[in-house]
Amino acid sequence: MFNSEQDPSVISKISCLFRTVNSMMKKELEKYDIGRGQFHFLMYLLKNGDGISQEELKENLNFDKATTARAIKKLIKNGYLTKKIDDNDHRINRIFLTHKAYNIYNEMEKLNNYWEKIITDNLSLEEKEMVQDILNKMLDNILTYKAKDHQGVS
Repeated sequence: MFNSEQDPSVISKISCLFRTVNSMMKKELEKYDIGRGQFHFLMYLLKNGDGISQEELKENLNFDKATTARAIKKLIKNGYLTKKIDDNDHRINRIFLTHKAYNIYNEMEKLNNYWEKIITDNLSLEEKEMVQDILNKMLDNILTYKAKDHQGVS
């Protein structure tokens, strides 16, 4: 079990949380032939609608081009997505959900809510909102840093 007193750093706790949730997700998603990486793409499209470009999907989820392409390729292979070239600009690929994806939406939403409940189980509403605010600030910090021309740790 993770001992927060051994390593009190925020990054260590975030890493432990990420790894633990990912292992739970992996096990639950196997029956749908969806990997933990593809889950985020599928849920985004199910919640926000499809027909967006592959580039927009990459930007909105803040994944790199290669990761996005691999996730979409696997979701297409497993029958959850289709990809069509834009009628007006042939350089753009539009991503669409299939009936198979819509058919598992409720199960995916239940899993997502289940993991969220486990993570936030002992938190009050105020604490949950505070965590959201703090995580948003941390995300803004790292995205701002990433966008700048930085030299790294010296």
